[in-house]
Amino acid sequence: MTGKILALCLLTLSACAQPKYESREPTRQAGRASAAPAALSLPVSGLNAWIAWEQMPTEEDFGSFLLKIGRVNKADGSPIPADAPGEFKILLWMPSMGHGSTPVVLERVDVGTYRASQVFFTMPGDWEIRVQRTSEEFGLEETSLALRI
Repeated sequence: MTGKILALCLLTLSACAQPKYESREPTRQAGRASAAPAALSLPVSGLNAWIAWEQMPTEEDFGSFLLKIGRVNKADGSPIPADAPGEFKILLWMPSMGHGSTPVVLERVDVGTYRASQVFFTMPGDWEIRVQRTSEEFGLEETSLALRI
């Protein structure tokens, strides 16, 4: 009888369950709660990146956001778009698990402005939106925005 109870306890403790979360909306981590999005620095080229959500991803639907590339306006801190040579990529990465999510589709919509679509986080937890740029002049440079899903 004790063996059956022990086996049942071990089975219960090792079972995986689908957790129910009240919200799957990404939130900014501490220090990034300002009304205007923080500029993410691409350190080698001196450019900055800004992310503005159009549609937050949910458990059922993909999300999308605008990625703006440029420099910071010295007068008011607003983004000034710039065309930057090279190729941009967006990676969704979960550092604690060592994996990413489904590939993000990135399309240019205007000078220094790209739309990232097919944004989906495969599970709740701490994530990074990694912005990568590869160019002949600067090679590979990367910046990231930390999110909690």
